[in-house]
Amino acid sequence: MRHLEELDHTADVGFVVRARSLPGLFYWAARGLLAELFEGPLPPGKEVRTLRLEAPDSETLLVRFLNELIYLVQTRGLVPSGFTLGIGPGGEGCKLFARLLVLPFDAVAERFLGEVKSATFHGLRIEKEGGLYRASVVLDI
Repeated sequence: MRHLEELDHTADVGFVVRARSLPGLFYWAARGLLAELFEGPLPPGKEVRTLRLEAPDSETLLVRFLNELIYLVQTRGLVPSGFTLGIGPGGEGCKLFARLLVLPFDAVAERFLGEVKSATFHGLRIEKEGGLYRASVVLDI
């Protein structure tokens, strides 16, 4: 199964992501984002960071998650090169808990492809089809 597939978009960049589970969908969406930010595979991070997010629905949670990763890279200088995550019901609708392995931006600065402004809601809808979760993600560059 191909987890990531480039999405043809006129002004921004995007990709279609597929996975067998909702946490898997978020995992591959994060990998897609990192592929837009950095060339090639990233070395393993050693510092651990945790991330907790809540949102009224899974689409909003996905956008918040990707935007938090963009913030970590472009503002805090921390690159998540590995992560595990869980998604479940939350007070607001659904919640995400992630354990990130991060490395300093300087360690991979030569691979940086350019800034991403944000993940968007443009055309975003998480669907389950044929036993797979699917989403189209568009990034504002």
